[in-house]
Amino acid sequence: MIASAVFLNRLNRIVARALASESAPLRAWAAAASKDRRLEEAAELAMSALSEQIEAFAIERRTRPAVLERAAERWLFRLLWHGDTTRWKTLPPAQIPLALAAEQDDVTWSWPVNLALRDVAMVLDQTKDPHAKLVARAFLDGTLTPLQSAEASATQALFDGGIIQADEELKAALTHWDVHACVLLASAELEVREAQRRQIIALDAGAVHHEMLSGMRDLPKDRRVRKTPVRDGWAEILYPGKQLGLRLSVQDLPERIVHAVREWKHWQGLRHWAALQLLFTDAGRTGRIRWRLEDHLAALGYADRSRRDPKVRTTVAAEVEALTRMELAIYHPDGTVRLRGPVLAVTQRGEAMQGSEWALEGMELVIHPVLYEGVRKASGEIGRLWAPAPMELARIDHIRQPHALALGLILPIRWRWSLSDAVDYVTLTGAKLLEAAGIDVRGRPSKAWTTLRQSMDALQRVGGLGRYEWESEHPWSLEGRCRLYQPQWARERMIHGIMPPETVAPPSILTGGEFATWRKAKNWTQEQAAEMLGVSRWTVLRAERAADEELKQSLLEALHKLR
Repeated sequence: MIASAVFLNRLNRIVARALASESAPLRAWAAAASKDRRLEEAAELAMSALSEQIEAFAIERRTRPAVLERAAERWLFRLLWHGDTTRWKTLPPAQIPLALAAEQDDVTWSWPVNLALRDVAMVLDQTKDPHAKLVARAFLDGTLTPLQSAEASATQALFDGGIIQADEELKAALTHWDVHACVLLASAELEVREAQRRQIIALDAGAVHHEMLSGMRDLPKDRRVRKTPVRDGWAEILYPGKQLGLRLSVQDLPERIVHAVREWKHWQGLRHWAALQLLFTDAGRTGRIRWRLEDHLAALGYADRSRRDPKVRTTVAAEVEALTRMELAIYHPDGTVRLRGPVLAVTQRGEAMQGSEWALEGMELVIHPVLYEGVRKASGEIGRLWAPAPMELARIDHIRQPHALALGLILPIRWRWSLSDAVDYVTLTGAKLLEAAGIDVRGRPSKAWTTLRQSMDALQRVGGLGRYEWESEHPWSLEGRCRLYQPQWARERMIHGIMPPETVAPPSILTGGEFATWRKAKNWTQEQAAEMLGVSRWTVLRAERAADEELKQSLLEALHKLR
């Protein structure tokens, strides 16, 4: 169990500090605690004790392992071990490290910032214990409000005060339910529930998708003009590798697409791909979307002012359209072509007049099945080979933090490949880590390592990476080995199966004519449709009159809410 490993890591840190202490008795205590397998046994005892606490709180069985792991990070060792620490020499071997941790723990009490008093009361109310009901009432009526103070002394003052001392029933209830344990467990459960609602990107974790992302990452980024061989009207973008090749149709290729491909080969390509994966996820993970430029700009995190800029709109539309002109080739091990097809097939286009020219505003896109079958099987079931990434990934600035973007797309797939109950990390050498991020170490190694550190920190800020640590004595070196841990919210999705309710795809409606067809299929009048959608009859009437035009944003949002 990962919770046991969390306790073990904390115990190891406490013992290491004690061994470095100037106090000889403390060093002797730490030496005794680290003998044989005492630390491992102590970690197991801690996990077992915490598991019993969670069992007593009647937390939903499906979320218990996740709550256990989150609680283990901040659980106070003095809640797990009670006694006279001066008599540690007389304790059973496995309890010696717990006594040391209770004495020397660097985790101090503080009220979790995400927690309200009613959240704690709600967890206590889940139990059938009458004492828990009394403690829950004390949280709700304000009796235990002083616990929210950051000062540890406030807790002691609360229990020494007259209110609790005068309430014999509450006083008895508090001997059964430690308020600190109640708060910490309520906070852990709330975090699990909030993480469950987190919006994510579902990435296919198949080898072909991984190779395509790696190829996009490794394309030359210096913007120098290079001659690309053209054969039978196709230009190679990714030269055929072990499993795939990517090529661009150059027949009747507009100049705007030529320019877009040049930009796409830089870091924009990965960012656009992340945004598209977010849109596919939000649309119900079917591998099919009604792509709208407005939605894509929102997925990229562009501000309203940028979204209205005609130059930005034209550039982004062209860069996405460039993807629709690319063909993927999948190869057998002997090098023969197994499968060919467009990366993104266009089944319908929507354009709007901008000035004197038509501009792309929307498309119906279908992703190549081999790039999405891990997310959604051909049968319609959710696939088993996918990995979650944070939605904020598409908003990472591809100019300032391009390598964080590359790592954010590659690492979830690597974590999925090494998935197990006992391991939530991948181990990469420094050289492989630089390669995964697309950082060239040649010439300026110090700058390369600085860039890598900044990229990993940026990825942590958006929830795309948990912690990382170097195993060897030579961190930030080519030979060093780095453990990269999956963020806890992602682990809860992959290991514990704590998923949000599956998104239902919104109605596939893009134009006024399609809206009218949809309304009539439901046997609704325009007035009824307006009432169901929460819009005016004039909004419905105006949309249907412009049969070939794209629906306005207000009507599209109403359709999404009606799912």
